[in-house]
Amino acid sequence: MFQTYIWVCVLERNISVVQQELFPLCVMLYPTFKVKWEIVRYMLVLLEREFAATLAPDEFVRCLSYLAPLKAMFSTEVFAKAA
Repeated sequence: MFQTYIWVCVLERNISVVQQELFPLCVMLYPTFKVKWEIVRYMLVLLEREFAATLAPDEFVRCLSYLAPLKAMFSTEVFAKAA
């Protein structure tokens, strides 16, 4: 799901779909399903590694510009303030 949202961001050249749809959905549903935020953060690290391994350097940079803000949204600092 996260990868799909990143591709939408790349195609639209806009991160707002993540900010307005994905993030609020995760904040609403993940605690209900007892998904730990550490798992989400680790999944984002793995996704970045996969992008680095499979994409051309210029494509990776383009994706990274949307993956970095996504990682920031799910950072420990954001959820420490929310707790």
